[in-house]
Amino acid sequence: MDRGFSPLKAMLGLLAIGVVGVLGFLILQGVKPTIKNAQPLNGSKAPKGPVLVSAEIRGEANLQDVRMRIDSKSVEPVIKSNSERFWEVSYRAPLPKGQHDIEIVAVDVRGREQPYRWRFTATGPSDPPKFANPLPRNGSRIPAGEVMVSLASFSEMASLTSFTLKLNDVKLNAPEIKPGANERTTSKTRRALEPGQYRVDAEAVDNEGERTTLQWTFFVVGAGQSDTDTLFFKETEQYVFAPFAAYWSKNGGLPIFGLPITPDFEKDGRTVQWFERARFERNPQLPADQQTQLGLLGNELRKADPPLAAAPSGDRLFFAQTGHSLGGSFRTYWQAHGGLSVFGLPLTEEITENGRTVQWFERARFELNPQGNGTVDDVQLGQIGRTRWEQTNR
Repeated sequence: MDRGFSPLKAMLGLLAIGVVGVLGFLILQGVKPTIKNAQPLNGSKAPKGPVLVSAEIRGEANLQDVRMRIDSKSVEPVIKSNSERFWEVSYRAPLPKGQHDIEIVAVDVRGREQPYRWRFTATGPSDPPKFANPLPRNGSRIPAGEVMVSLASFSEMASLTSFTLKLNDVKLNAPEIKPGANERTTSKTRRALEPGQYRVDAEAVDNEGERTTLQWTFFVVGAGQSDTDTLFFKETEQYVFAPFAAYWSKNGGLPIFGLPITPDFEKDGRTVQWFERARFERNPQLPADQQTQLGLLGNELRKADPPLAAAPSGDRLFFAQTGHSLGGSFRTYWQAHGGLSVFGLPLTEEITENGRTVQWFERARFELNPQGNGTVDDVQLGQIGRTRWEQTNR
C-alpha cells in the first residue's frame, strides 16, 4: 500500500494549519497591553523630594491612550512614544509623606484596556519653607521714626514649627504659627528706629526638618536728609515705595491723596497702589519721569453731567472738553494744588450731595465744608479712592 502522498493527509494538514492560525489570531485579538517596570517599586519608600512615577507599556496592537491616577485623582502623565506599540509614561510631583496608591490604565486601538495598580510610601517634600513680602524692602531708605519689620513664611507640603526674625542680631517678637500646609504665618514688629543701617535675619523650619533662611537690609535716614525713597504709615501699616513715595510727597501728600490703604501690586501690566483719595498707577512704557499716573476714579464713580449750553460769563474757567466750568474757592484750590495733572477735568458744575456743595473731576471730588466760611481753606477732597476700592474688592 502506498504510504506516500495522500490528498486526505494534505487536506488534514492544511486544516490543522488553518486552525492554528485562527487560534493564534483569536489569541492575539484577546491580548491586552502589558505594563512593566513600574516605579517607585511596589512597597518601596521613595526618597525625599519630588517623586517620579513611571512605567513602560507595550501592546500587541498599537497603543491609543493611557490614564494615570494618584490616590484616586487623575493626573496628566508625560508620554514618550518609542513606537506605536511601546510607550514610556511618567509623572513627577512632590507628594505628601505617607502611602500613595497608583493606577495606570493602558488602552490600545482595539479598545482593550489593561489596568495596573501598586503602592509605595513617600518620604515627604524636600522643598524648604518659603518666604514672602519682606518689609521694608531690601535697600529701602526710610525717614527716621517708626518702622515696621514684617515677613511671611509658609510650607507648601509640610507645617511650620518655628519662625524667627532678628533685627541687627536682636530677636523680634515671635509670631503665632498657623499649622498646616500652605498656611501663611506673618511676623510683624513695629519699632522707632534711629538713623543707620539695619539687617534682618529670618529662619523658618517645618515639621519635616527642612530649614530656610533669608537676609536683607534697609536704611533709616536722619531728619532733613532728602535721599529717602520709602514712606511708612503707621495708621494703616502700609509702605509706599519708589516711585510712588516721591510722587505722593511732591504733589500734595496727605491732604490730596490721603493714607495708603493697600500695598502696591501688579495688575494688567502696571504697578498699582490705592490711597484714600486716589489710585496710583505706574506705566513702565512711559518715560521715567512720567510713569506715575493717577487713576480716573471720578469717571469710574460718576457719570459726567450734560455739558453747559454755553460758556459762563465772569471769571469762571471753562473747559470745552467736558463742557463744564470751575470758579470760586474750588477754582483757587484746583489751580493751587496740581490742576489738570492731579485732578483732571471737571465732570459737573458745583452741585449739592448729602447736604454738601461738591464738584466732581476726573480724578477727584471737591467738597466744601458746610461749617466753614466758603473759602479755599474749607475745600476738602472726598475719599473716592476708599469708596472705589471697596466697590471693586467686596
